[in-house]
Amino acid sequence: MQHTRQTRITANLVGMMIFVQVILGGGSFVLGWDVRYHLVWGTLTFIVVIVATILARRDFGVNSTLFKVALASIVDFVIQGILGLFSFESGVAVVVHLTNAFLLAVIVTYLISFADSADKASTTIAMQTKTAPSGNMPA
Repeated sequence: MQHTRQTRITANLVGMMIFVQVILGGGSFVLGWDVRYHLVWGTLTFIVVIVATILARRDFGVNSTLFKVALASIVDFVIQGILGLFSFESGVAVVVHLTNAFLLAVIVTYLISFADSADKASTTIAMQTKTAPSGNMPA
């Protein structure tokens, strides 16, 4: 049960970090903030996405929906990074980069949803196991 809680917390952390990443990216584009904040925060966010994926695999296995969504978020994050590098040279790439950021946010929302559901299910199962009768009835 403790392991699933770690996965849930990490998935939720990814969601918050993506939100901050979007703010930093928008701030660098619209308000002229230093883009290095966006790049450093994006790197940290990517590391946390990898940790969330490792936790999902450990807790639920490679066939779980949670793990598959976590892998999809890694793939899309890599694509997002590549698009971000092209954004330095092209206004069209900026638009594609922003559009893909929306897709990444949707994937991470699924990641959070599946992690929350898995944690709640494991908590319910643990509670049922604790309250179930042992089968040894006194005579």
